Amino acid sequence: MEPLERVSALLALMRELKGVLERENALLRSMGVEELRALQEQKLALADAYEVEVRHLRRSPDFVGSLDPEVRELLAEATRELQATMRTNLSALAAARLVVERVARHLAEVLGAGHGRRVGGGAEVVPLTLDRQV
Repeated sequence: MEPLERVSALLALMRELKGVLERENALLRSMGVEELRALQEQKLALADAYEVEVRHLRRSPDFVGSLDPEVRELLAEATRELQATMRTNLSALAAARLVVERVARHLAEVLGAGHGRRVGGGAEVVPLTLDRQV
């Protein structure tokens, strides 16, 4: 593959991965659980492909050095944008995880303290309100 073709393919891959991460961030904020599940395969495939390309670039640093300065700057800018989106995604995932852990802890406390009420054959009803925004 020609250097310019390779960089073009890498830039397209980075744009697609960035788009998936941005969609995931939005779904995490709105707690779109079903949509998140569907997005995971695509995210994993793109992340794996990106990792392979980055490994190839690291093995041949002269490749990047042989590019025109404008193309190198495009690649550097795309890398910075993708890394920023990845940091935002990591924060969103951490926040969502914290919410889930807090809800689970709260439910365990409520159930352990007997704050629910028994219904019928022994099922316990526990009042719970969730805000689907993170």
